[in-house]
Amino acid sequence: MMILMIKKLAPLCALLMLSACGFHLKGMGTHTQLPVQNWQISGGALQESLENAMRHVLGKRLIFSGSPEAEIRVLSVDTKKDIYVITRAARINEYLFSMRVHAQAYRDGKAWGEPMQIDIKRTLPYSDREVLGKAEEESTIWHEMQTDASEQIVRRLAFLPTYPSTTAEP
Repeated sequence: MMILMIKKLAPLCALLMLSACGFHLKGMGTHTQLPVQNWQISGGALQESLENAMRHVLGKRLIFSGSPEAEIRVLSVDTKKDIYVITRAARINEYLFSMRVHAQAYRDGKAWGEPMQIDIKRTLPYSDREVLGKAEEESTIWHEMQTDASEQIVRRLAFLPTYPSTTAEP
């Protein structure tokens, strides 16, 4: 009887200990608070994933009444696929995917905060025997990298100063 009771209480105790230390599943728990609520997004290749990341944080659709308070612009997205590992038999064993994103927040037509640079790298094991499956896996990796870059941009927006800094001109 006692052992049965311990088996039932063990998962509950583990759950309580995890929640007490601040553990939470990805996408759950603390939410990013942005300095403004109405954003215009000029995301280029990241438009869809950036809109999804903003919707997740703002908890609403990105339809603005009137003009947006701020804008986030993706200035460039550079992608690269390199051979990462070659076997002794001179066959490709692994690829390295790299994505570099430059973005900038704007408020009242002026740059707001520092320019953002996001660098993401992923590897893909490769085999000549699995070519068809690897094409789909490559597509999935690129999509996940776009999502990751968009989420990083949105998290960085939370650290923008409340008001754009004004610099005195000489």
